[in-house]
Amino acid sequence: MLQPVSAPTARAISMPVAEQSHQNYYYQRGYTLVELVIGIVVFGVALVLMSTTLFPMFAKSADPHYEARAAALGQAVMTDVLARQFDKHSDPNGSRWRCDENAAAVRNNNILSPDPIPQCSRNLAGVSHNNFVAVEDYIGCWGVKAACTQDYRGTLDGLVGGLASDFLGFSVDINVVYDTSTFTDATNNDYLYKRVDLTVNTGSFGSYDFSAYRGNF
Repeated sequence: MLQPVSAPTARAISMPVAEQSHQNYYYQRGYTLVELVIGIVVFGVALVLMSTTLFPMFAKSADPHYEARAAALGQAVMTDVLARQFDKHSDPNGSRWRCDENAAAVRNNNILSPDPIPQCSRNLAGVSHNNFVAVEDYIGCWGVKAACTQDYRGTLDGLVGGLASDFLGFSVDINVVYDTSTFTDATNNDYLYKRVDLTVNTGSFGSYDFSAYRGNF
């Protein structure tokens, strides 16, 4: 008589210890050398891009601030310079007569003047006092001596007084020359117009140039 075959008894299948250790090592392994090299390369490229694009933008973000400060200082100094006499030999009492004018012609207009009327200064260099009578008295450099291109005249205090504390680290270069080419009426008289060139140096944030004219009138 046939007997039913019983199902095989289930047995726990255990994995050898050596094989388990191998699988644990396989799934818990770290980075390979190739992956580390690729990561370093990617980081280096990102750092180069940041240093060439992002970081310079941070520095340039201060440029408008220093441009505005340079313009404020330049305007203040230029306004003061242009308020002075055209020349140290000009009439200090309301400019009734001008240096280099013909005394007889001036007196014919019932204007009192010296006879002869003094000549305008031919040499604008060599001014050393700080009386600021005429525009050429400002020639020189004020502020940070290391940034000067003209002869050093002193700190900004000597130029703008109490305003100097608002412009620490700035310097102002001033030059004054006769301009005989810009205006047509200067062809017959080389001493009618003086051009005032002013450079405000802000240090690491650049230099800013300003120019204006002072006429003999």
